[in-house]
Amino acid sequence: MTFIKTILMIAALSISLFSHSQSAPETETYVSLRAGFNYVHSDGPDDAANGRDFLSRAGIKAKQQINTELNALALLEYGERGDNGVDFKQNEGPGLRRLQLGLANKHHKILAGSQTLIWHSFVRSAYFSDGNDTLRQGTIRDDDLLQYYFSNGPLKLAAGLHLEAQEGDSLDQLQLAGQYQFGGIKTQLAWSKDQRGDNKGNLLGARLWWQLDNLTLSGYYHLADEDYDLYAGSSTGNVRLTETPQQNSQNGVPSCNNEERSSAGLYSSYRFNDHQLHGRLATDQCKIQGDVRSAKVEYINHLSKQFRLWISAEGLSNDLSRRPATRNATSMSELQLGVRMDF
Repeated sequence: MTFIKTILMIAALSISLFSHSQSAPETETYVSLRAGFNYVHSDGPDDAANGRDFLSRAGIKAKQQINTELNALALLEYGERGDNGVDFKQNEGPGLRRLQLGLANKHHKILAGSQTLIWHSFVRSAYFSDGNDTLRQGTIRDDDLLQYYFSNGPLKLAAGLHLEAQEGDSLDQLQLAGQYQFGGIKTQLAWSKDQRGDNKGNLLGARLWWQLDNLTLSGYYHLADEDYDLYAGSSTGNVRLTETPQQNSQNGVPSCNNEERSSAGLYSSYRFNDHQLHGRLATDQCKIQGDVRSAKVEYINHLSKQFRLWISAEGLSNDLSRRPATRNATSMSELQLGVRMDF
Protein backbone atom coordinates (compact mmCIF):
# COMPACT_ATOMS: atom_id res chain seq x y z
CA MET A 1 0.00 0.00 0.00
CA THR A 2 1.41 3.39 -0.99
CA PHE A 3 1.83 6.24 1.43
CA ILE A 4 -0.83 8.33 -0.36
CA LYS A 5 -3.36 5.50 -0.10
CA THR A 6 -2.68 5.30 3.61
CA ILE A 7 -3.35 9.04 3.99
CA LEU A 8 -6.61 8.74 2.03
CA MET A 9 -7.76 5.85 4.22
CA ILE A 10 -7.05 7.89 7.34
CA ALA A 11 -9.01 10.83 5.92
CA ALA A 12 -11.97 8.60 4.99
CA LEU A 13 -11.96 7.01 8.43
CA SER A 14 -11.89 10.46 10.06
CA ILE A 15 -14.89 11.67 8.00
CA SER A 16 -16.82 8.52 8.87
CA LEU A 17 -16.08 8.88 12.56
CA PHE A 18 -16.94 12.59 12.62
CA SER A 19 -20.33 11.83 11.13
CA HIS A 20 -21.16 9.77 14.24
CA SER A 21 -19.96 12.41 16.70
CA GLN A 22 -22.60 14.43 18.57
CA SER A 23 -20.39 16.45 20.93
CA ALA A 24 -19.19 19.97 20.20
CA PRO A 25 -15.40 20.33 19.86
CA GLU A 26 -13.37 21.70 22.75
CA THR A 27 -11.25 24.65 21.61
CA GLU A 28 -8.40 26.56 23.24
CA THR A 29 -6.66 29.67 21.94
CA TYR A 30 -3.22 30.73 23.14
CA VAL A 31 -0.66 33.48 22.58
CA SER A 32 2.98 33.57 23.66
CA LEU A 33 4.79 36.87 23.06
CA ARG A 34 8.59 36.73 23.40
CA ALA A 35 10.50 39.90 22.59
CA GLY A 36 13.69 41.65 23.62
CA PHE A 37 17.15 42.72 22.53
CA ASN A 38 20.43 41.00 21.80
CA TYR A 39 23.97 42.16 21.14
CA VAL A 40 26.23 39.99 19.00
CA HIS A 41 29.96 40.64 19.20
CA SER A 42 32.28 39.39 16.44
CA ASP A 43 35.12 41.95 16.30
CA GLY A 44 33.57 43.51 13.20
CA PRO A 45 31.74 46.68 12.08
CA ASP A 46 28.36 44.91 12.19
CA ASP A 47 28.40 44.45 15.99
CA ALA A 48 25.29 46.14 17.40
CA ALA A 49 22.25 45.73 19.61
CA ASN A 50 19.16 44.48 17.79
CA GLY A 51 15.50 44.39 18.79
CA ARG A 52 14.21 40.92 18.02
CA ASP A 53 11.56 38.27 18.35
CA PHE A 54 12.26 35.05 20.27
CA LEU A 55 9.82 32.67 18.54
CA SER A 56 6.52 34.36 19.47
CA ARG A 57 3.48 32.41 18.41
CA ALA A 58 -0.34 32.34 18.51
CA GLY A 59 -2.59 29.40 17.86
CA ILE A 60 -5.76 27.43 18.42
CA LYS A 61 -6.21 23.82 19.53
CA ALA A 62 -9.34 21.74 19.00
CA LYS A 63 -10.41 18.33 20.30
CA GLN A 64 -13.63 16.55 19.44
CA GLN A 65 -14.79 13.37 21.11
CA ILE A 66 -15.77 10.77 18.56
CA ASN A 67 -16.69 8.04 21.02
CA THR A 68 -15.73 7.06 24.56
CA GLU A 69 -12.26 5.95 23.43
CA LEU A 70 -11.34 8.12 20.42
CA ASN A 71 -10.76 11.86 19.91
CA ALA A 72 -10.07 13.93 16.80
CA LEU A 73 -7.33 16.57 17.18
CA ALA A 74 -6.48 19.76 15.31
CA LEU A 75 -3.92 22.53 15.80
CA LEU A 76 -3.16 25.72 13.85
CA GLU A 77 -0.26 27.96 14.94
CA TYR A 78 1.41 31.03 13.44
CA GLY A 79 4.56 32.89 14.40
CA GLU A 80 5.46 36.56 13.95
CA ARG A 81 8.98 37.22 12.68
CA GLY A 82 10.66 39.24 9.94
CA ASP A 83 11.94 37.79 6.69
CA ASN A 84 15.36 37.28 8.24
CA GLY A 85 13.83 34.95 10.84
CA VAL A 86 14.66 37.22 13.77
CA ASP A 87 13.11 40.69 13.84
CA PHE A 88 9.70 42.09 14.62
CA LYS A 89 8.65 44.12 11.56
CA GLN A 90 5.37 45.94 11.10
CA ASN A 91 3.06 44.98 8.24
CA GLU A 92 4.80 41.65 7.61
CA GLY A 93 2.44 38.70 7.60
CA PRO A 94 2.74 35.91 10.17
CA GLY A 95 4.34 32.63 9.14
CA LEU A 96 2.85 29.18 9.58
CA ARG A 97 4.56 27.19 12.35
CA ARG A 98 2.22 24.19 12.72
CA LEU A 99 -0.93 22.85 11.07
CA GLN A 100 -1.80 19.32 12.12
CA LEU A 101 -4.78 16.98 12.20
CA GLY A 102 -4.98 13.65 13.92
CA LEU A 103 -6.68 10.96 15.93
CA ALA A 104 -5.88 9.83 19.48
CA ASN A 105 -7.02 7.39 22.13
CA LYS A 106 -5.55 6.41 25.50
CA HIS A 107 -2.29 4.96 24.16
CA HIS A 108 -2.06 5.88 20.46
CA LYS A 109 -1.90 9.12 18.49
CA ILE A 110 -1.40 9.77 14.77
CA LEU A 111 -0.79 13.27 13.38
CA ALA A 112 -0.41 14.58 9.82
CA GLY A 113 0.63 18.00 8.54
CA SER A 114 3.20 20.69 9.36
CA GLN A 115 4.44 19.96 12.85
CA THR A 116 7.31 19.53 15.30
CA LEU A 117 9.54 16.61 14.36
CA ILE A 118 9.89 13.54 16.56
CA TRP A 119 13.66 14.09 16.56
CA HIS A 120 13.28 17.53 18.11
CA SER A 121 10.69 16.43 20.67
CA PHE A 122 12.83 13.57 21.97
CA VAL A 123 16.50 14.62 21.78
CA ARG A 124 16.79 18.24 20.61
CA SER A 125 14.18 20.54 22.21
CA ALA A 126 15.33 23.90 23.57
CA TYR A 127 16.69 24.45 27.06
CA PHE A 128 16.69 28.27 27.16
CA SER A 129 14.12 31.08 26.95
CA ASP A 130 15.13 32.11 23.42
CA GLY A 131 13.87 28.73 22.14
CA ASN A 132 16.75 28.24 19.69
CA ASP A 133 19.73 26.80 21.54
CA THR A 134 23.07 26.60 19.72
CA LEU A 135 25.03 23.43 18.83
CA ARG A 136 22.32 20.89 18.13
CA GLN A 137 21.71 18.91 14.96
CA GLY A 138 18.52 18.34 13.02
CA THR A 139 15.68 20.87 12.93
CA ILE A 140 12.57 21.88 14.87
CA ARG A 141 9.64 21.70 12.46
CA ASP A 142 8.88 20.60 8.91
CA ASP A 143 6.00 20.11 6.49
CA ASP A 144 4.42 16.99 4.97
CA LEU A 145 4.88 14.82 8.06
CA LEU A 146 3.00 11.73 9.20
CA GLN A 147 3.88 10.84 12.80
CA TYR A 148 2.70 8.17 15.23
CA TYR A 149 3.05 8.17 19.03
CA PHE A 150 2.50 5.36 21.55
CA SER A 151 2.54 5.96 25.30
CA ASN A 152 1.91 3.60 28.20
CA GLY A 153 3.06 4.55 31.68
CA PRO A 154 6.81 5.27 31.68
CA LEU A 155 7.25 4.18 28.03
CA LYS A 156 6.82 6.39 24.97
CA LEU A 157 7.56 5.39 21.36
CA ALA A 158 7.24 7.30 18.10
CA ALA A 159 7.73 6.85 14.35
CA GLY A 160 7.54 9.31 11.49
CA LEU A 161 7.62 9.68 7.71
CA HIS A 162 8.58 12.86 5.86
CA LEU A 163 7.28 13.18 2.29
CA GLU A 164 9.41 14.41 -0.59
CA ALA A 165 8.28 17.83 -1.88
CA GLN A 166 7.08 16.64 -5.30
CA GLU A 167 10.62 16.15 -6.58
CA GLY A 168 10.48 12.52 -7.59
CA ASP A 169 11.32 10.47 -4.50
CA SER A 170 8.70 8.96 -2.20
CA LEU A 171 10.25 10.03 1.11
CA ASP A 172 12.71 12.57 2.45
CA GLN A 173 13.16 11.03 5.86
CA LEU A 174 12.31 8.21 8.27
CA GLN A 175 12.37 8.70 12.04
CA LEU A 176 12.10 6.51 15.14
CA ALA A 177 12.30 7.53 18.80
CA GLY A 178 11.79 6.14 22.28
CA GLN A 179 11.64 7.36 25.87
CA TYR A 180 11.60 5.63 29.26
CA GLN A 181 11.17 7.34 32.61
CA PHE A 182 12.01 5.81 35.98
CA GLY A 183 11.46 8.12 38.91
CA GLY A 184 13.47 11.28 38.34
CA ILE A 185 15.52 9.74 35.50
CA LYS A 186 14.42 9.92 31.86
CA THR A 187 16.27 8.45 28.87
CA GLN A 188 15.51 9.36 25.25
CA LEU A 189 16.79 7.97 21.93
CA ALA A 190 16.07 9.01 18.34
CA TRP A 191 17.12 8.07 14.79
CA SER A 192 16.68 9.96 11.52
CA LYS A 193 17.35 8.36 8.12
CA ASP A 194 18.11 10.63 5.15
CA GLN A 195 16.24 9.27 2.11
CA ARG A 196 16.88 12.06 -0.40
CA GLY A 197 18.66 11.29 -3.66
CA ASP A 198 22.00 9.55 -3.22
CA ASN A 199 22.34 10.57 0.44
CA LYS A 200 21.27 7.73 2.70
CA GLY A 201 23.04 8.70 5.91
CA ASN A 202 21.89 8.44 9.53
CA LEU A 203 21.52 10.92 12.37
CA LEU A 204 21.52 9.37 15.85
CA GLY A 205 20.68 11.12 19.11
CA ALA A 206 20.49 10.37 22.83
CA ARG A 207 19.51 12.47 25.82
CA LEU A 208 19.43 11.78 29.58
CA TRP A 209 17.52 13.78 32.23
CA TRP A 210 17.83 13.67 36.01
CA GLN A 211 15.36 15.60 38.14
CA LEU A 212 16.26 16.02 41.82
CA ASP A 213 13.94 18.39 43.71
CA ASN A 214 14.63 21.87 42.24
CA LEU A 215 17.74 20.75 40.34
CA THR A 216 17.61 19.46 36.74
CA LEU A 217 20.60 17.91 34.96
CA SER A 218 20.72 16.79 31.34
CA GLY A 219 23.18 15.61 28.72
CA TYR A 220 22.77 15.02 24.97
CA TYR A 221 24.77 13.55 22.08
CA HIS A 222 24.08 13.78 18.33
CA LEU A 223 26.06 11.95 15.62
CA ALA A 224 25.58 12.42 11.87
CA ASP A 225 27.09 10.29 9.10
CA GLU A 226 29.10 12.08 6.42
CA ASP A 227 26.30 11.55 3.89
CA TYR A 228 23.53 12.87 6.15
CA ASP A 229 22.81 16.41 4.95
CA LEU A 230 19.01 16.61 5.17
CA TYR A 231 19.12 19.78 7.31
CA ALA A 232 22.62 20.97 6.38
CA GLY A 233 24.22 20.52 9.78
CA SER A 234 23.65 21.89 13.24
CA SER A 235 21.47 24.76 14.26
CA THR A 236 23.37 28.04 14.47
CA GLY A 237 21.14 29.17 17.31
CA ASN A 238 20.94 32.90 17.94
CA VAL A 239 24.67 33.68 17.75
CA ARG A 240 24.52 35.24 14.29
CA LEU A 241 24.40 38.65 12.68
CA THR A 242 21.26 39.48 10.74
CA GLU A 243 21.24 43.11 9.60
CA THR A 244 24.11 42.65 7.13
CA PRO A 245 24.41 42.48 3.32
CA GLN A 246 24.91 38.69 3.57
CA GLN A 247 22.30 37.71 6.13
CA ASN A 248 22.33 34.02 5.32
CA SER A 249 26.03 33.54 6.02
CA GLN A 250 26.60 35.50 9.25
CA ASN A 251 26.63 32.45 11.51
CA GLY A 252 28.75 31.69 14.52
CA VAL A 253 28.62 27.93 13.79
CA PRO A 254 29.58 27.13 10.18
CA SER A 255 28.22 23.91 8.72
CA CYS A 256 30.51 21.08 7.60
CA ASN A 257 28.55 18.94 5.16
CA ASN A 258 29.93 15.73 3.70
CA GLU A 259 31.87 14.75 6.82
CA GLU A 260 31.03 12.99 10.06
CA ARG A 261 29.79 15.38 12.73
CA SER A 262 28.98 15.08 16.42
CA SER A 263 27.38 17.48 18.90
CA ALA A 264 27.32 17.03 22.68
CA GLY A 265 26.26 19.14 25.64
CA LEU A 266 25.76 19.17 29.41
CA TYR A 267 22.98 21.27 30.92
CA SER A 268 21.81 22.21 34.43
CA SER A 269 18.93 24.22 35.88
CA TYR A 270 18.18 25.26 39.43
CA ARG A 271 14.99 27.03 40.52
CA PHE A 272 14.45 28.70 43.87
CA ASN A 273 11.12 30.47 44.45
CA ASP A 274 10.61 32.78 41.44
CA HIS A 275 14.24 32.66 40.32
CA GLN A 276 15.85 30.20 37.90
CA LEU A 277 19.43 29.68 36.74
CA HIS A 278 20.42 27.81 33.55
CA GLY A 279 23.85 26.75 32.38
CA ARG A 280 25.15 24.72 29.43
CA LEU A 281 28.47 23.61 27.97
CA ALA A 282 28.48 22.13 24.46
CA THR A 283 30.80 21.21 21.61
CA ASP A 284 30.29 20.60 17.90
CA GLN A 285 32.99 18.44 16.28
CA CYS A 286 33.56 18.02 12.56
CA LYS A 287 35.92 15.23 11.61
CA ILE A 288 37.98 17.36 9.19
CA GLN A 289 37.16 21.05 9.66
CA GLY A 290 37.46 21.14 13.45
CA ASP A 291 35.40 22.14 16.48
CA VAL A 292 33.15 24.87 17.86
CA ARG A 293 32.65 25.14 21.64
CA SER A 294 29.84 26.97 23.39
CA ALA A 295 29.15 28.11 26.96
CA LYS A 296 25.86 29.74 27.96
CA VAL A 297 24.32 31.00 31.22
CA GLU A 298 20.85 32.43 31.82
CA TYR A 299 18.90 33.98 34.69
CA ILE A 300 15.07 34.02 34.68
CA ASN A 301 12.78 35.94 37.01
CA HIS A 302 9.28 34.42 37.01
CA LEU A 303 7.31 37.52 38.00
CA SER A 304 4.08 35.55 37.63
CA LYS A 305 2.91 32.29 36.10
CA GLN A 306 2.35 34.04 32.76
CA PHE A 307 5.11 36.70 32.80
CA ARG A 308 8.89 36.38 32.99
CA LEU A 309 12.09 38.29 32.33
CA TRP A 310 15.45 36.81 31.37
CA ILE A 311 19.03 37.79 30.71
CA SER A 312 21.61 35.45 29.16
CA ALA A 313 25.11 35.34 27.73
CA GLU A 314 26.68 32.84 25.31
CA GLY A 315 30.21 32.63 24.01
CA LEU A 316 31.58 30.57 21.12
CA SER A 317 35.16 29.43 20.67
CA ASN A 318 36.03 28.22 17.16
CA ASP A 319 38.97 26.37 15.71
CA LEU A 320 40.68 28.39 12.97
CA SER A 321 39.42 25.97 10.35
CA ARG A 322 35.82 26.64 11.52
CA ARG A 323 35.89 30.38 11.97
CA PRO A 324 32.49 32.12 12.06
CA ALA A 325 31.13 33.07 8.66
CA THR A 326 31.56 36.76 9.43
CA ARG A 327 34.69 38.78 8.63
CA ASN A 328 37.82 37.13 10.01
CA ALA A 329 36.66 36.63 13.59
CA THR A 330 37.74 33.53 15.48
CA SER A 331 34.82 33.71 17.93
CA MET A 332 31.40 35.26 18.47
CA SER A 333 29.35 36.01 21.57
CA GLU A 334 25.83 37.16 22.38
CA LEU A 335 24.02 38.95 25.21
CA GLN A 336 20.21 38.72 25.50
CA LEU A 337 17.58 40.63 27.43
CA GLY A 338 14.08 39.31 26.93
CA VAL A 339 10.53 39.25 28.22
CA ARG A 340 7.80 36.65 27.73
CA MET A 341 4.08 36.75 28.38
CA ASP A 342 1.65 33.85 27.83
CA PHE A 343 -2.11 34.28 27.68
